[in-house]
Amino acid sequence: MRRLSILLLFFSSLSLHTQQSDFKSFDFHKIDKIAKNFKAKRLDDLNNITYNLTKDFDTDIEKFRAIFVWITHNVSNDYKLYAKNSRKRKRFEEDTIKLEEWNSKFKKIIFKKLIRKKRTICTGYAYLLKEMSDIVGIKAEIVHGYGRTADVNVENLEDPNHSWNVVKLNDKWYLCDPTWAAGISYPDQGKFVFGYNDGLFLTAPDLFLFNHYPMYSQYTLTPVVPTLTEFVNLPLLYSGTYNTINAHIAPKKMHHKIVQNDYLKFEYELKEGISIPNDKIKLITVSRVAERTYRPEVIQNGNRIQLKHQFKKRGFYDIHIYMGETLIASYTADVKKEKE
Repeated sequence: MRRLSILLLFFSSLSLHTQQSDFKSFDFHKIDKIAKNFKAKRLDDLNNITYNLTKDFDTDIEKFRAIFVWITHNVSNDYKLYAKNSRKRKRFEEDTIKLEEWNSKFKKIIFKKLIRKKRTICTGYAYLLKEMSDIVGIKAEIVHGYGRTADVNVENLEDPNHSWNVVKLNDKWYLCDPTWAAGISYPDQGKFVFGYNDGLFLTAPDLFLFNHYPMYSQYTLTPVVPTLTEFVNLPLLYSGTYNTINAHIAPKKMHHKIVQNDYLKFEYELKEGISIPNDKIKLITVSRVAERTYRPEVIQNGNRIQLKHQFKKRGFYDIHIYMGETLIASYTADVKKEKE
C-alpha cells in the first residue's frame, strides 16, 4: 500500500503531453547505430552489458534510448512460451495451489530463457528494461494491464495479459512498450520477426491508451481515465498507427449505429513530418456480402486530417482506414433503413 501511495505522488504532477517530441533536439541516429551494433550473446552480466552499452552517453534520455533500442533489436518474443502459460493458467484456474505453483515455476522459466537465449514474453521485456534502467540510475516501473490487439478479445479476459513500462526522464513520466516495439509474432506459424517500431518509444499517453489499459489508473498518465468498459469500446488501432499519428481524435468509439445515407467522420492528428496525399487514403468496408474500397472525402489542415464517408446501403460493416499501406484503425457500422 505504501508503494502505491508513493507512485500516486510521483504521477500527480505528470504532463499529458509527455512524448518523444519532448526530446526532438536530440539526434538519436548515432545512439541507435551504437545500440544496434552492440553485441552480447547472453545476459549473465547485465551490469557489465549496460555499462558498456551506455558509457559514451551523458544524459538519461541518451542512455535510455540506447537501452530501449538494444533490447528491441536483440530480444525476441517467444510466442510459444506465452501460449504455454495461457494453457497452464486456464488449466489451473480452479486450483489456486497448482496455479501458484505454476506461476512460481513460470517466472524461473522466463528468466532462464531471457538470460540464456534472449527470448522472452512481455513480462521479460518489461523486467529487462527496468533492470537496465536501474543500473544507470534511471527510474522505471513495470506496468501490468490489458493489451488490446486484433487477435485479443479483451472483453473475455479475466486477468491482465500484457506488461509494459513507464520511465522518468527530466522529472516527467513517459510510456513505452518494448515488446510491441521489437517486432511481430505470427502465432499460426509459431515465429517472431524483428521489426522495430519507434512509435512505441515515449508514446503520447492518449494514443497509448487505445491499446494499453493498466491495472492502476495512474499509469495511464492521463488526467481522465476511461473505465475498462469504455476502453473495450474504443476504436481498434494497429502497430503502424503509432508511427503515423500523434492522436486519434474522432470517433471515440468502435461501434456505431446509423441510418442509411448517414455519414461517419474520422479525424486524426498526424505526426510531425508525416504527409499523406489524399489519393493515398482509403476506406475499406467488409460486409457479409462483399468487400469494397472507397476514397473518402478528405480535408487536411496542417497536421490535422478529417475523413468523411456516406453509407448508402443497409447492412453491418467492418470499416478499416488506411493511410498509404498502413492500416490505421478499425470500426463497425450497423446501418439501418432510413426513417420515412
